Amino acid sequence: MKRLCFAIMISLVLAACSQGTSSGSYAMILVVNDTEYNGTEAHLTDYEADKVIGKVTKKVPPNVFPANNQSNFFEEGTVIFSVKDQTELVIAEDPAGERHLLQYAPGNDLK
Repeated sequence: MKRLCFAIMISLVLAACSQGTSSGSYAMILVVNDTEYNGTEAHLTDYEADKVIGKVTKKVPPNVFPANNQSNFFEEGTVIFSVKDQTELVIAEDPAGERHLLQYAPGNDLK
């Protein structure tokens, strides 16, 4: 009986350890005008969209680094805005109207 309980416990531990290794988690990445931006935790309500600076032309798989005007998170057609009085931030508005604030990723210009 002890061996059976031990075998069950080991099986459960091994199964739990193998969970989630194949799907992984990926950063929200957007490349616009040859510059990489990443998702941020800042509150969007603190910032104002200014001018349209681009549009997502292709959504790539989460594990693929996007090329110019592509994202691994945002759908094709997402509009990218500059942020008033901020040079390090952009706002992405998806086709459904949901907005996200993204921050410049230093050292990651693709030019």
